[in-house]
Amino acid sequence: MVVEINLLEQKEKRNILPYLVVAFFAFFLLTLAIVFNTQKSNLVEEAVRLDEQIVQVQAEQESFTTSSGGEGSGREELKTSLEQLKGTIVPTVPVVEGLVSLLPERGFFESFALTGTSEITVNVRFDSIQEAAKYTNILLQQSFISDVELAGVETDVVDNTEDLYDYQPRYIASYYIVLEESTLATVGVSTQ
Repeated sequence: MVVEINLLEQKEKRNILPYLVVAFFAFFLLTLAIVFNTQKSNLVEEAVRLDEQIVQVQAEQESFTTSSGGEGSGREELKTSLEQLKGTIVPTVPVVEGLVSLLPERGFFESFALTGTSEITVNVRFDSIQEAAKYTNILLQQSFISDVELAGVETDVVDNTEDLYDYQPRYIASYYIVLEESTLATVGVSTQ
């Protein structure tokens, strides 16, 4: 049996793992830098393109506003007329409630029409002509009404064979009423 003994020192093998880790991180950092650089250049290009679009849109707006100078005043006219309309809105529900509360016990509206900004046409049914006259007088005394005109009184033919519960008043009075806008705006509808 032969035994070999080597008395010379063997060289230690170097551990290359730390070098590989450093090389891997360097490669990773280089890759990240390249990716971020391309992203940055893409964003810069997009920003330049958007700036060009903004300049183009501003130029189009400028040419549009100069070519449609008359339309701008039309818009202003519409705005002022809209504000005027908002100022002349008549609160119809309180007006109707006020007019109905003034009716006699068996009187009722047959029709109600707002014909202008403050003009109302009403057809009312009454049992007697005296009730129509009283209603006209009561309307003239109201603060929210500036003028009342009794346009006419018509008579319906009443059939005597009708049931008592189906009976309708025979006189139909047509009124033309002009409302007092300033009183409606400040005080509202208050019946006296």
